Amino acid sequence: MDTEIYFCRWIGCTISFDDPEHLYIHLTNDHVGRKSTGNLCLTCHWDKCDVTVIKRDHITSHLRVHVPLKPHRCQFCSKSFKRPQDLKKHEKIHSE
Repeated sequence: MDTEIYFCRWIGCTISFDDPEHLYIHLTNDHVGRKSTGNLCLTCHWDKCDVTVIKRDHITSHLRVHVPLKPHRCQFCSKSFKRPQDLKKHEKIHSE
């Protein structure tokens, strides 16, 4: 069985993970940080990205474009989505 490896491509980081969820947690905890601990970063330093936002929840949402994480699964057809609002929109097709 082949196990995919997910590399952190944040500038200066060389850590890898065997699960995209662990990569996402690493990004939010170690690179984005928190205002309360004085290490909040609102600029994405993933490879050549450099997107800058004004709120922590915006940067954590943005990071999902870099991480193949789709935790929101449709209860009707099992299709998965990165964002809960995309799942909600999709599930409407099952009730039409």
